[in-house]
Amino acid sequence: MAPRDRLVSIELASARVRITQPAEIALYLKAFERLRALAVYGAAARALVARAVEVLD
Repeated sequence: MAPRDRLVSIELASARVRITQPAEIALYLKAFERLRALAVYGAAARALVARAVEVLD
């Protein structure tokens, strides 16, 4: 495990959660990778926001 993968820190409204157990960190890394795969940037992100605005109008 890389040094940057030894801690997950989550800011909540009333507290900070710090996760240091490797098995739990692995779950967060997997979730983050899934979210990163779904992310859009640039023109694709602008188009996604524009479609959402159209739906809400």
